[in-house]
Amino acid sequence: MGSKLPQPTQDRGEALRDLAEHGYCVIANALAPAQLAELRERLLEQAAGEDAAGRGFHDGGGVNQRLWMLVNKGKAFRDLVLHPLVSEFMTELLGPDYLLSSLTANIARPGSVPMGLHTDQGYVGFWTPKPVVANIAWMLDEFTEENGGTRLVPGSHLEPYRPYDPSETIGACGPAGGALIFDGRCVHGTGENRSGDSQRHALLSYFCRPFVRQQENFFLGLDPALRTGERPEFLERVGYRVWAGLGRIEAPHPGLVALQDEPLGPLRADGAPLDERAPAAALS
Repeated sequence: MGSKLPQPTQDRGEALRDLAEHGYCVIANALAPAQLAELRERLLEQAAGEDAAGRGFHDGGGVNQRLWMLVNKGKAFRDLVLHPLVSEFMTELLGPDYLLSSLTANIARPGSVPMGLHTDQGYVGFWTPKPVVANIAWMLDEFTEENGGTRLVPGSHLEPYRPYDPSETIGACGPAGGALIFDGRCVHGTGENRSGDSQRHALLSYFCRPFVRQQENFFLGLDPALRTGERPEFLERVGYRVWAGLGRIEAPHPGLVALQDEPLGPLRADGAPLDERAPAAALS
């Protein structure tokens, strides 16, 4: 591994080389100022609302706040799934038919404890020569060593997982509006917020290859209004399109899969519905 670690860049060639060598890259100015402001405002409002409603989820010693299933919680979040940067880098890492596995947020507050080091595809149980999943951490604030910026082990994606000591990690730093993109095999974890007075807000868009079970169950959890009202390209990215025969209902077809109001059930030989609850005809 080379000595120069990835730095925020807008050079796509440099970013791809960083990904290949170190397992991560940092894209500067990934979010336009207006989009950054919109995402941050929506996240802050949602976080406060979930706490006020008694639905807030806290970890990191009870200090950090996490928000789940953000696709239901604002169009700004759904727009992020279709960001050009996603298509460019997830296609590179996972192939063109990648799926959104989850879209969540992590608010790292002062006094939080660091997250245990792990890989995002640890459930696979063995090292793979290519990533099965990949992640983008969207920096809604500056990521620093002090405010709990994600810590990674550079180059760890190139070897089978082993336990790592925190001293082997580096903090992924970058300005607000940046994007930390990392290979699902790269060992990482949320850092400790030692800033004393600043919060660090991040959105985590986690993607997988199309044959992998998604982290969030969009088929049961997606707001029903979005199943008919959202953009086809968004629905495709959350799994509402058949891929290689997977995810189908009845015979596979090229269009989006929709909920079946009247699923095909048991039939009699003449094509009439068979009522399995009816008592069997008496034997003569």
